[in-house]
Amino acid sequence: MHKNKKQKVAVVTGSSKGIGKAIAIRLARDDYYVYVTSFSDEVGGKNTVREIEKTGGKASLQELDVTEEQSVLRLMKLVGKEFGYLDVLINNAERDIVKTIEDSTFEEWKLAIDTKLHGAWLSTKYAIPLLKKSKNANIIMISSNADERPAEDILSYATATAALTSFTKSLAIHLPKYGIRVNAVMPGQVRTDNWGDSKNNDELWKKFAEENPFKRVATVEDIADATILLINDPHKFLNGNFLFVNGGSHLK
Repeated sequence: MHKNKKQKVAVVTGSSKGIGKAIAIRLARDDYYVYVTSFSDEVGGKNTVREIEKTGGKASLQELDVTEEQSVLRLMKLVGKEFGYLDVLINNAERDIVKTIEDSTFEEWKLAIDTKLHGAWLSTKYAIPLLKKSKNANIIMISSNADERPAEDILSYATATAALTSFTKSLAIHLPKYGIRVNAVMPGQVRTDNWGDSKNNDELWKKFAEENPFKRVATVEDIADATILLINDPHKFLNGNFLFVNGGSHLK
């Protein structure tokens, strides 16, 4: 077990790239020991850890499949063994299935729901005993405004985030008795690998920017900094909030 009782500890699911990677790096900059996790991108996960350590931060890479109960349990047992507590859980893992209902299979539908919703449920369930021991315990759901502005080709993801919204609300009522705050960060369009081939479509991203009140799209750093804002609330009273990080585009 680590002897430094003052060391802040965070778990970030799906942090080998994109938003999760940016959040892991930002937490490390705020003096957290970060458990970086990856399911299929070990190289990306190692790169995240390398970037954290390059600037003096502390992190380790753990393989994690948030859809498998034993995988989640192993990770939380490791955190318990090494520290005995957890301060921050970031539920970020997702599997984007960019297909219409006609084109996607039932297995793809279930995969999107399993990763975003059931993954958050499992990670939260097994993190609670560790979070109870923190003086500033936070669960942050990385959700989306997709449930408010769904598109036909992100049906599974939009449905999963809509369910995650309800899950967040329920936890925000249930967990404060343990001193745990629960909030969600709601990104708009962020140019990451989750967009597949569309990531390289400059015209598409130019269109997204033109439609945004601030004439740009969010960066992964925007999302990471918003996450820190919720965690570092000096009054520890921000709970049950849905922080839109999209320049206000969800209002249009």
